[in-house]
Amino acid sequence: MSGSESDCTNPNDEGDAIPLYNQEQLDTLASTLGVKYQVEDNLTGGMSLYSVSITLTNHSSLALGYCSGCSTNHQWSLYFSHLRMVEPNFLPMDPCVDLVYSGVRLSHVNGSIFKLSPLKSFVPLKPGESTKIKFNGQHYSASRSDILPNWYLHIEGTEPRLVKSTEGESLDFVGPFDTPNRYKRFDYTLSSGRKRYDIYQPFTPEVRFHRYQSMLSSSSSSMSSSSLSSPKDTQCEPKLIIPTPYNLKIKDRDSCVDIFSEGWTISACDKQFENEAKYLSVQSLLSLASARGFSSETPSSLTHSLNLSHPSIPSCCVHDAPRYPYRGMHVDISRNFQEKQEILRLLDLMAAYKMNKFHFHLTDDEGWRLEIPGLEELTEIGSKRGHDLEENSCLLPLLGSGPFPEGLGCGYYSVEDYRDILRYANDRHIEVIPEIDMPGHSHAAVRAMKVRYDRLMAKGKKKEAKQYLLSEPDILQSSLAFSVQMLADNSMNPGLESTYSFVDKVISELKEMHKDIQPLQVFHLGGDEVPYEAWDESPACLSLVDSDEVDSMEDLMEYFVLRVAAQAHKHGLELGAWQDGIVVNKSEPYRRSKFPNTKVLVYFWRNVWEKCQAYDAHKLANEGYQVILAPGTHLYFDHPHEPDPEERGLFWACRYVDTRKVFSFMPATIMANADVKLTGEKLTKADLKAIRESEDYTELKKPENVKGMQGQIWTELVRTRQQFHEMICPRIIALAERAWHCASWEGQAAEKIGKAQEKDWVEFASALGHKELMRLEREDIPYHIPPPGARLTGDGHLEMCSCYPGLPLLYSVDQGKSWLKYDKPVGVEAYQEVLVKSSSHNGKYHSRVTRVDVKLYADSDEQCC
Repeated sequence: MSGSESDCTNPNDEGDAIPLYNQEQLDTLASTLGVKYQVEDNLTGGMSLYSVSITLTNHSSLALGYCSGCSTNHQWSLYFSHLRMVEPNFLPMDPCVDLVYSGVRLSHVNGSIFKLSPLKSFVPLKPGESTKIKFNGQHYSASRSDILPNWYLHIEGTEPRLVKSTEGESLDFVGPFDTPNRYKRFDYTLSSGRKRYDIYQPFTPEVRFHRYQSMLSSSSSSMSSSSLSSPKDTQCEPKLIIPTPYNLKIKDRDSCVDIFSEGWTISACDKQFENEAKYLSVQSLLSLASARGFSSETPSSLTHSLNLSHPSIPSCCVHDAPRYPYRGMHVDISRNFQEKQEILRLLDLMAAYKMNKFHFHLTDDEGWRLEIPGLEELTEIGSKRGHDLEENSCLLPLLGSGPFPEGLGCGYYSVEDYRDILRYANDRHIEVIPEIDMPGHSHAAVRAMKVRYDRLMAKGKKKEAKQYLLSEPDILQSSLAFSVQMLADNSMNPGLESTYSFVDKVISELKEMHKDIQPLQVFHLGGDEVPYEAWDESPACLSLVDSDEVDSMEDLMEYFVLRVAAQAHKHGLELGAWQDGIVVNKSEPYRRSKFPNTKVLVYFWRNVWEKCQAYDAHKLANEGYQVILAPGTHLYFDHPHEPDPEERGLFWACRYVDTRKVFSFMPATIMANADVKLTGEKLTKADLKAIRESEDYTELKKPENVKGMQGQIWTELVRTRQQFHEMICPRIIALAERAWHCASWEGQAAEKIGKAQEKDWVEFASALGHKELMRLEREDIPYHIPPPGARLTGDGHLEMCSCYPGLPLLYSVDQGKSWLKYDKPVGVEAYQEVLVKSSSHNGKYHSRVTRVDVKLYADSDEQCC
């Protein structure tokens, strides 16, 4: 596997010698080179390794090979982003690994960036020839979206060029996940001898049919299978209001009230809702004017909360109040940036469903997205990604952002942009909670402040240069100090006073931005996933320990968190942090009494049931922290909607999170949500007993300290506005329902929950399909559309149903050339196969197309994990 380049011989004679490529030739190679990435096998390597192949095909008229007479630095290199460590038995401990028999060298640049370059043993690819390069990745890769686009070629002295075959969002260069070894994640044996095997299967159309049918037929057992796709014919009534009010009494189902007719006075007894009263009054006047034939235009920005084409509502009495004071949505715009308009759309959506906290993840390793006056390098360097291996002008092109500092990897909000977002949120009663992630997840800030240091030192301004430095400029970080995202240099140094000067500067500027719009109340420091090894060889940290100000290197994190907490308190602010910023290495939380802040909000996110991490939420609440529930198993919207390799998303907490799972979450009894292991196997009574008897078991003694719920969207794999909204919607509506309304089935014994929950879900899903998704369409917000359920009857008829009753269903009998609307079972016995898909009401968006084999249809595995 490994070897030095000097050990390799050049098999080519002088006639095969390839000279150094010039820019024009590099352009040609990049525009014609075929790349095929194939996950070969996730299972043979247990959970440690999976095997990959990359096939390169030369479609140009040039030979692609090792350039004779050129140094290693002047060979062509193929740069690519990879979510998993490449050849983890060698990298990143070694600088590179030589795949001698493939004739290539693999190097880890930093983070997700890797480089493939030719050795002397690389056999030249003549026009039309291919070569397959095999290597190992770490853990497993079971989804198309795991593979990142926009690979590029570069030769020192030339401009980098995107490899066209890898460009864009189609990911056509990724091979199929068509066997269990490719779409399953792991197969290994524990030290106890028990096997761990991924039991998930991608859902077939027939499996979906039975899943949807079982979910949608519980409250109406007499519904026919065809009626499931046409809910107007079912006995199920959609929820009238989402989120469900505390108490709703309909006086007369046949009596409706037109609130836009004459004679109505709309007022607010609470001053904070005067704008809403004015809004409704304006809408009533506009509606009345329209009814009388006057031309009027309704401002589109105001239509988020009403379907103005149906102003009549049932005569009813509503008493309402929220279940939790904190009903939030977290958005990461660091990994991949979203324009201001998309944030405003999301705020509109949140307001429509009574959500009131917007957790704004503004910074991370891959990008700093907010202008900080006086620290211009944060956005000059930290908001851009491109091919600068020294990161002096921009960050590395992480996460498939490509070699040029433009597009999805770039962007930031100016002070005025941010203030616009604050105004918009404040007008909708939404508090903005900014997060500046630290001390880990800070690569963008660390690099930007290092560039600032170098610039000022070159001018002889030593004191000013060191003022906001976050790292020791001449100290090499520990070779083992890589973050979960494979990044070195990603942690602020807690031993430097300049680190706290930086924090104070950022907090001060945030306060100034919030002033006179929405005074800043909470500063969120992040605190998650810190690679503590980064501080092991730091003279500043060692000096801090030697001075007895910190007891040991293990106490550096607590020292940092408490110092930042004190800084926030000095500015009159409460503190927010992720779970592992307060509970380190499965220990007890830091003592709450050490924090000067009146409130410390801690966000519970790390949750894999069999690892007993759920008890951290109980520990934190009992210790006096205000706990926000944000568990990965139910509220991480960056996870796929289905266990299918064609669905976008990560799957570290569970294989998938669909809208039904979000809807079913019971926040008051966390362990009641324990459903399946990572494998997909159901947790048995014995499993639950073992969890309860573990040393981490903690009874919740202060439930009043659980203050609410929050959904999360992380954007490592989210690059476009459509992907952004589709990952959030409609799951966010289910989140809003649970955060506002405590369902009658919550808290019941497990055996009693099922039917009541299913009936409630039917009403909710029907409301989505008939009303709520249409609201999203009016506001031009894309949403995820699940593929339809479909099956063949014994007499050759196609039956279809939808996860959300009311969504249009389509089928094709001519390979997708034309599509027909489905409304009842249709005979298809004359065809080889039928393609099926679901559609939005306006026809703008569709689900994935799935295939029903008519002639060779076999019974599918009805495993419905």
